Amino acid sequence: MREGKADEKELKEHVFGIISHRRKEVTESAALGRDAARIDCGAVLVHTDPITGRCKNIGSLAINVAANDVAAAGGEPVAFLLTVILPVASDASELGRIMADAERECVKIDAEIVGGHSEFSSAVTRPVVNAVALAKPVKGFSVRKAMPGDDILLTKSAATEAAVLISERKPGLLSEEETGIISAMRGGLSVVNDCKAVAGSVSEAYMHDVTEGGVENAVWEMAAGAGVGARIYAEKIAVSPIAEKLCRALNISPLRCLSSGALLIAVKNGTALAEKLADKGVSAAVIGSVTGERGVYISENGTERELGPVSDELLAAEDKPCTV
Repeated sequence: MREGKADEKELKEHVFGIISHRRKEVTESAALGRDAARIDCGAVLVHTDPITGRCKNIGSLAINVAANDVAAAGGEPVAFLLTVILPVASDASELGRIMADAERECVKIDAEIVGGHSEFSSAVTRPVVNAVALAKPVKGFSVRKAMPGDDILLTKSAATEAAVLISERKPGLLSEEETGIISAMRGGLSVVNDCKAVAGSVSEAYMHDVTEGGVENAVWEMAAGAGVGARIYAEKIAVSPIAEKLCRALNISPLRCLSSGALLIAVKNGTALAEKLADKGVSAAVIGSVTGERGVYISENGTERELGPVSDELLAAEDKPCTV
């Protein structure tokens, strides 16, 4: 049992010995005795997100959720500040596991951890990880609001994040083969490459990372933020068989639960964009359109219903997974 900051030996072994330098924009990075990093990248997009729930791979998830938001805002993630608060019953090896997990994700997206804070505290009963993402704007591309006449697209599929989290809570629901598929899905919660592919295909678009409340809530937020309407079609929204199975087991909708890894896009001529994204290795489908009249609707099983703000059905379940 201990409280307070990780000591010099622990930091050298479990933090500085794990993270590495890879971005030219970072001229001074994390180090003992250094109070701040120095980054030279002009205008900066900044976002922060905490991971407070029980889950595996908490380090990579912290990087993903922060990176996804700056990428959807038209940014290229450059650097992260990571705060890790551990229960007093933890030891420094757990800090090392979290840092190694976060570093692996940074390698994937070509970004780096430049600083942060770590400590053991009786204020928490499980690890809490907060990531601050810093990004530079992508040149030649701008994020705009959704406009009437836009097509609405979704990359990859809905409820991937929910499926990963349910599998961790209810491992007995899956076969050995399905468990292997879930492991691959766990590595697909980033939309950084999706956003990069969009920015390389069109000069402007609306983009939104699909998180709490799932696709339905993301579409409602898009429309409410722009003062427009929208209509989407449930049968056009991709959901993997495993996500369908796990959501059905908890009696929740895959369209109303955590869906990190899916990117919502509004753009003119969505079919053309979907084809360009496919050429770049990103699957996407047109799932509806933006309308000039207020009101957000979903067509499902031959009926239509109006959408409002959607509470996440997975987070409302009794055994709550990660809150992001």
